[in-house]
Amino acid sequence: MTSSYPATLPLLLGIVVAGVAAFALVGYGFPAIGRGAVARGGAALAGALAAVAYVWGLVSLFLDESGTAQACQDANPSLYGQVSGYSVSYLPPALDCRMSAGGSYSAAVPGFLTPVMTGCAVIAVTLALIAVVEHGRTTTPAHPADPAHPEKRTM
Repeated sequence: MTSSYPATLPLLLGIVVAGVAAFALVGYGFPAIGRGAVARGGAALAGALAAVAYVWGLVSLFLDESGTAQACQDANPSLYGQVSGYSVSYLPPALDCRMSAGGSYSAAVPGFLTPVMTGCAVIAVTLALIAVVEHGRTTTPAHPADPAHPEKRTM
């Protein structure tokens, strides 16, 4: 049996970075919504949820690091006898149990995390684009009237 076990250092680094990002985005998102910047705050909160889902997936891989074979057996006991190796993905987090006859099945990481991460990322980007458009509409003109130079005033 060949194997590609998840490496501890990338997992821990990903967990810390994504966790800090989620915390920072929540810290920005709620006050932004309170100030009336709903699109900006919503984008931040959707990004935070995507980061939390990513952390969940990485933690699932980290907790399973020493028992990859056990995770494959727990995920599908009837197919475990055909497992010839494992493959690990960090983005999106996944542990695939490869079968000798071809094909694979997922283990360790809950299957709903990738769609949640993708959906939240799409929502975050969409809301961020809306916030950029809203900001462009509410900004002051490029050359505001200067009281020291009345000839430059616009009517």
